[in-house]
Amino acid sequence: VREAVVSTQSTGSGSHKNYLRQVDDRYTAIVDAARTRSVLALGVSCWRVTKDVPDPCYYVQTYNVLLLSRENYTVEPDALQFLVEHGFDFNRQYKDGVPYTPSTEDMIVFKERKQSEHIRELFGAILRAQCPLVTHNGLIDLAFMYQAFYAPLPSTMSIFVADLQDMLKSGVLDTKCLAEYLVREPATYLEYLFRKCCKRYDEAVEKDKSRIQMSFSEHKAIKQWVNRVSCFATRRSAEGQELCEVFANHGHCKAGASCPKSHSVDDAIRSHEHKNKKRKTEGKKAEKEVSGSTDTGCHRAGVDAFMTGFIAANYAVYLSEHPGKAKGEDDKGSSGGKKGHYKSRDNHMSVTLEENKEIPLPAALDPCRRAVNCLTLSGKNIPLKIIKSTFVKPSAAHMRQQNDLMKKGS
Repeated sequence: VREAVVSTQSTGSGSHKNYLRQVDDRYTAIVDAARTRSVLALGVSCWRVTKDVPDPCYYVQTYNVLLLSRENYTVEPDALQFLVEHGFDFNRQYKDGVPYTPSTEDMIVFKERKQSEHIRELFGAILRAQCPLVTHNGLIDLAFMYQAFYAPLPSTMSIFVADLQDMLKSGVLDTKCLAEYLVREPATYLEYLFRKCCKRYDEAVEKDKSRIQMSFSEHKAIKQWVNRVSCFATRRSAEGQELCEVFANHGHCKAGASCPKSHSVDDAIRSHEHKNKKRKTEGKKAEKEVSGSTDTGCHRAGVDAFMTGFIAANYAVYLSEHPGKAKGEDDKGSSGGKKGHYKSRDNHMSVTLEENKEIPLPAALDPCRRAVNCLTLSGKNIPLKIIKSTFVKPSAAHMRQQNDLMKKGS
């Protein structure tokens, strides 16, 4: 495996009001959520490079693992309602979910229960592979996976960062961070970025430009467990339906299905492109665009993991063709941002490039190097850097887990 993409679905992530506080307060809220909520599914998408640049080819295998916690946990009605609306089958989860025991400070009970847990073996295998780990808005996913499949979360953010850097020696790549800081998309939620990359991919095919190629396993030995899932599930909407700006910019709307406006990602992309074009050609009247579909979405953890991998692979090609963006020399974003708008972010990312020079990356992902080991912090102008402070040591629980992984890998 040259890169592993992960995504989780859970019974909630706590109050997002707490995430707008200082970083340390935000981490405390995330720890509380990870300890009290349950991971319902783990998505893993493995991307192996079979042909490198300029037209990288990938062999892709994607898995959606339903999970069932052995411990009691908190559920958030809004989170469960969202999952049900997007096709999550709770009956199947309780029937076929792989049992797991969340990490606990009671190491005697923990050691007895974790011995036969296959999901911990899977997570350990991903860590032993020492390949880049790709996520989307990955701070919460990483915290939940750490608590559920690895060890009790450390007490402070600085120790958690030290543990992550030691765990993920080939780095972690956050596609939301890529989109926000390097490509500078006007919106950065997962479906938006996936559709935007699909659009660029189709344009590359038409113009015979560089693009990724993918092949998929038939999984003949386990075909009864294989589902073919479309990432483009759509339904017709009324012609000329007004676009919901909240959904267009953030990927969700409090009104949900009852909102009378369009929740089409394709509409959102066209609207942003129209606004960008309008900025560039001030005073020129543009034609009105009308959508023909509204997204139903498909939010399985495995599908989300695949979409995240697709985004990362396509952004790598895009950045190789736009070296100014990859190096931080392009002052204008695709959303028509003004020069200097990203100054503080660019200064931060240029420092990161120096620090990332020694991280082993596949050649196909090298254009994304500036964003490696940076995780998006919602509401903040700079990302969280996964770089250990010289004054902080990794946690004792992490060191025990690393010793166990080394023994199993030897």
